[in-house]
Amino acid sequence: MKVVAIEGEPSALVFDLDNTLYTNPDYAAFQEDVLVERLGRELGVGTEGARARIAGLRAERAAAGLGKTSLGKLFAALGVDMAKSVRWREECYEPSRWLERDAKLDRALCLLSKDYRLALMTNNPRLVGEKSLEALGVRDHFSVLVGLDDTFSGKPAPEPFALTAERLGLEPKCCVSIGDRFDVDLAPAMELGMGAILVDGVEDVYLLPELFADRNPVSRSD
Repeated sequence: MKVVAIEGEPSALVFDLDNTLYTNPDYAAFQEDVLVERLGRELGVGTEGARARIAGLRAERAAAGLGKTSLGKLFAALGVDMAKSVRWREECYEPSRWLERDAKLDRALCLLSKDYRLALMTNNPRLVGEKSLEALGVRDHFSVLVGLDDTFSGKPAPEPFALTAERLGLEPKCCVSIGDRFDVDLAPAMELGMGAILVDGVEDVYLLPELFADRNPVSRSD
């Protein structure tokens, strides 16, 4: 875990979902694999053909010096709009098949929620985010949830970050973004003035109450 930037006294913590609130490499791989398979059927090029096209787009971005972008935007470049991406994810993902209640996560978030408002911001649809939090047994700790279908512009675009702060009723500078990818979860947050904490997985989230223990948190608004 690395504190990249925190200034002042934050009022809210904004969590990424995948590889942040749970650590499950098989599920992470499944999520992309099943969508690429659907893309191959949609384009009539098969799974390997779709994978090659995605790899080609990523290589083009890298050669042009562009940063990473979301899988949804790569699909859009191949003719699959965000609304269809959302629908595919809702149809293909069933978090309860992969995730289970996490008592350590529940305890950590319970402690954090005493002093901070908690939000979830995910590049998955809001429904998938809801089901994931339910499967982990931590849904009640989150007052705000922003998914791909709320902005149809996934991270690292600024819109999800701005909307999350707006729904929290806070300025971005009062929020800290917590995620496992610097260029996707943290860099765009800092551009808006948010704080940022890089984690390697849920094991680091377990330690967050200790990290914040010596700070003077701002009381949460009702």
